[in-house]
Amino acid sequence: MRYVNSKELRSNPAILWKDEETIITVNGKPVAVVTRIDGDPENTLLALKQAKAMIAVEKIRLISKQKRLDKISDEEINQVVKEVRNENKSSR
Repeated sequence: MRYVNSKELRSNPAILWKDEETIITVNGKPVAVVTRIDGDPENTLLALKQAKAMIAVEKIRLISKQKRLDKISDEEINQVVKEVRNENKSSR
């Protein structure tokens, strides 16, 4: 995998074709990933979206565990859901 500065990319866009994946940086910080597409681009985008969603769910799960929210009982969960639903009804 190659890291390419955005300024270098402007002057030489063909650099993207040299590797399967390229990370584009601005001021040394990664801002985008360019990847080679094999087949249908829609399938590639779908796979990337699914991977991003899986990462987000894992982060939420870890935060929940750190806050010990994984120890909440079903009754407590149902009470919170009921309270939120009541708040939503009254705000309409």
